[in-house]
Amino acid sequence: MRAVATDPQRERHAQVVHALGARIVGGSLAPGTSIPIEEELVGELGVGRSAVREGVKVLAGKGLLETRRSAGTIVRPRESWNLLDADVLSWRFEPEPRPGDIRVLADLRVALEPGAARVAAERADASAVERIDQALATLYATADDPEPFIEADLAFHKAVFAAADNDLLLYIYDMISIALRSVRQVHTRSVAHNKETLPGHERVALAIRRRHHRKAEEAMREVVEVARADAEQHVRLCC
Repeated sequence: MRAVATDPQRERHAQVVHALGARIVGGSLAPGTSIPIEEELVGELGVGRSAVREGVKVLAGKGLLETRRSAGTIVRPRESWNLLDADVLSWRFEPEPRPGDIRVLADLRVALEPGAARVAAERADASAVERIDQALATLYATADDPEPFIEADLAFHKAVFAAADNDLLLYIYDMISIALRSVRQVHTRSVAHNKETLPGHERVALAIRRRHHRKAEEAMREVVEVARADAEQHVRLCC
């Protein structure tokens, strides 16, 4: 098998992107503050000036940084960040999501997923329904093992979004699944509780299969409300 060539310069500027991005999103570089000067970053990260400059450009494109002639390069306000950028989501929720972020994600699911299930019941074709059924079967098959169950749960919800036949909805799910995978690690640990969630998922699949859009919406709302309650319980216990 032929080895894939790597670009050392690209790897170096990616190092800058991730080092600075994690600090900004993690809060150690607050909005309105200046990032370390170029010479400091060169010495600290062991990269060249061009890598630092390219990394800063990438972060500016994600809405995290802004370069001003009089003030240097500063961290932009949070409302300017591209919050659905894959890197920004990863830095926000890994390695350990903060309580406020867990709540934000749980609320987003309640706002978004019931509607996606409703649209899926209206739009799903036979192949989409089959993929949901296959994902449900995998969910049942992995209920005794938390790690595969997490992946199966994510796959089930993605299959519902895909069945809605709406590229914007699916894109949003693909982005938030980066955060969901991290949060699942926090509270999808009880085998007994995982098994308790299976009938709710089955009701979602059945309603979509029968094209009962209201029942699909209601069933998914029950599923994500349980997930939100789990998240709130975790926050209360750990923080």
